[in-house]
Formats: sequence, C-alpha cells, structure tokens
Amino acid sequence: MLDTTVYIDSAKGKLPASIMALVASYTIIHSAVAACEIATPIGHLNPSDPRTATTAPPLRGLIDAMPPTRIASPSSNAWIEAGIIAGICTGTQNYGTEQRRKLLNDALIFLSAIESQAVLISGNISDMDLLLHFRPAARVLLYRKLGTDQR
Repeated sequence: MLDTTVYIDSAKGKLPASIMALVASYTIIHSAVAACEIATPIGHLNPSDPRTATTAPPLRGLIDAMPPTRIASPSSNAWIEAGIIAGICTGTQNYGTEQRRKLLNDALIFLSAIESQAVLISGNISDMDLLLHFRPAARVLLYRKLGTDQR
C-alpha cells in the first residue's frame, strides 16, 4: 500500500529509484484515504485560475490510475483506533488541529495497510515512526526522498 507521500514524491521526481522499482514490481493496494488526500486539492482549485489547467489533470490522473478493485478503505474499527491515536498524540506530542488531522489520515492509511495485510511504503518517516509505537508489528517500508539530508 502506498502512502500519499509516494504519489507526491513520484510526481515531483523525488522518489528513489529503488522504491520506484519495488512499486513497479508488485501489485499495489491503494488507500482510499490517500486518494482523498490527492483529490482534496482539486476541490480547492479556482476554475478561472490558469494554473488549474496544468495542476488538476495530473492529480486526476493519479486517482484514475487506481483500479477501484484495489482501493482499500479503513474499517470502522480502524477509524476508532485512528481517532484514539490522534487524540493521544494531540496531548502527548502537543499537536494542534492541523497536525492532528494529518496524523488521523496517516493513522487511517497505516491501519488500512495492516487490515489489508500489506506493506505500507511511505516517505513520512516521523509520523510513521510514531505510529509504529502503537502497532510495532506493522510492516512499513520507509524511505528518504531524493534531495533530502541522509543523516
């Protein structure tokens, strides 16, 4: 399963070749939450802004390339657990509203991967590391995008 970061980093040319090769060699399960995160900016675009004509089609193309039969949605249990995790982190990590919303989405993708028995591929190292404290047995492959510090 791909985290939203994989789609974004791929589109920006920042996805490492090893991750691109891995993604190309396996059947991918897509996350409905990641699809939503990709689709949301389309709704924010101003139709009269000339940049919309070049911004919307690539985003729409990402979504259209996801076969509906390979899109996984989080279960009601995943929604509840993700809400609890986001709530805990709001207090323990001093997260504000925006950080809590982002972590909620990350938790939903993370838990969907567990439910789908999939390996989650993500460039969001800090949030996925945090989520792994809640579910250490989850299978997550983390990468650093090209052009970032390799410390």
